[in-house]
Amino acid sequence: MHSTYGSHTNGVALNGTQPDAEFQMLANLPAMAFASRPDGSWNYVNPAFCTYTGSNAEALTGLGWAAFVFADDRAMMLRQWQSSIRSGSPFVSEHRLCAADGSYRWQRTEASPQHNALGVCIRWVGITTPLADDPLLAAKRAPDLAAESHQDVSDGILAIAAHELRGPLTVLLGQARLLQRRMNARTGGNPSDRRAVDLLVDQTLRLNALTHVLLDVAQIDHGYLRVTLTALDLSELVQRVVRELQPTFPNHILRLRNDTEGLSVMGDALRLEQVLQNLIQNAVKYSPDGIEVLITLFAHREQAVITVRDHGQGISAEAQPHLFQRFFRVKSNNGNVLSGLGIGLYVCKALMDLHNGRIEVESVEKEGSTFTLILPQM
Repeated sequence: MHSTYGSHTNGVALNGTQPDAEFQMLANLPAMAFASRPDGSWNYVNPAFCTYTGSNAEALTGLGWAAFVFADDRAMMLRQWQSSIRSGSPFVSEHRLCAADGSYRWQRTEASPQHNALGVCIRWVGITTPLADDPLLAAKRAPDLAAESHQDVSDGILAIAAHELRGPLTVLLGQARLLQRRMNARTGGNPSDRRAVDLLVDQTLRLNALTHVLLDVAQIDHGYLRVTLTALDLSELVQRVVRELQPTFPNHILRLRNDTEGLSVMGDALRLEQVLQNLIQNAVKYSPDGIEVLITLFAHREQAVITVRDHGQGISAEAQPHLFQRFFRVKSNNGNVLSGLGIGLYVCKALMDLHNGRIEVESVEKEGSTFTLILPQM
């Protein structure tokens, strides 16, 4: 059963303001109604929707409404919604929705895009109405729901867990860093206490990074992962990433070979840093201590190319086609599965796709691996 947060009798826009004039008609409807931005994130629900779910507009912001959809129906409904957003075709879905008393009832949700005079979509407007209780209808849906169930469980866990963890982790990290600064400012003190605080900060940072990766996975699966492309100097970005990572790997040498200067691409700097950091961290992880990791940047046929080369255990030919699949993990030379969730390369590939680029791998067992990032030059 969902808790009620504040008043749920006011149909307000999700920024807390009263609904605009174009939403007044929705506000007066007895049926559940909503509106979304062109990208599919909800920004208005009417009083009937809030009353039915026992929640308020703020709890339904963005994709918050999906938490009220029955678990076995959620992934299929989200995929249908994203398909309509991408194609511009009307959205229709039959699903179970949680009421204020905690029960789930079958509903039919329909939404259509609204366009301006130039034919550009400016919003989506939808309505949710109850379906008659029909055992035959429920039985007809059962096979489809069973097929979606396993995928939905993993999607739901990733999306909800990652979203809910971000707030507490931000507070925890902030307080841990404050404590670290205060201890470092003091003279004397117990060295073991300092090490304990340093460990607390390091592990909180690690957990925070993992949470963001899990959220990326959920956004990929639901079609919500986005990048902001701007002109950037790829040479400067690669140099900075290597320079900042080297102190974190005292037992390895990160060597950069930059065959070009001022290599410009259209990219999202934070996301490209994320991809490069992941590849370098993997190279170090699978390489023996003291072994060099070589990062190379060069231009080739109007493309910017970054390679990350290690001399570790390598990857079998059988495993290579599956490397960029979600949750796939490589086995070590002794046959054991290596540590990790198997999502880093999955996210890297999705980010490269969003950059109109690609990621490739070449590897020979016991000789090492080379991962290559290819981006179009400006």
